[in-house]
Amino acid sequence: MAHLTAPPASDGPHPAVAAAIAHIESHLADPLTVPGIARAAGVSHNHLTRLFRAATGDTVVAHIRRRRLERARHLLVESTLSIAAVAASVGIADLQAFNKACRRELGASPRAVRERPRTR
Repeated sequence: MAHLTAPPASDGPHPAVAAAIAHIESHLADPLTVPGIARAAGVSHNHLTRLFRAATGDTVVAHIRRRRLERARHLLVESTLSIAAVAASVGIADLQAFNKACRRELGASPRAVRERPRTR
């Protein structure tokens, strides 16, 4: 079970937040819920919500959305996977929802993201 008190600031994020982030990263393509992530981190849903916001400045759901779209951008640019396969690999099975999420988070459609010139 994770500690319920905040660690000293120099020790990094609360162990439950670190566990939650690790769980999210390893299950990004799966359906994720805040209660399920909280269970995996060993704390209550409400406690994780508070700890996560304090540690990251973001909500758990916003973090999941951002990480999914960051990975999608990487796959769109660096792989030859179809757009549908990229969407599925980041846990967004509906192409219309993926297109909308890309436009909102990345500022362009998946196809436009893929076709952008690479900046290195």
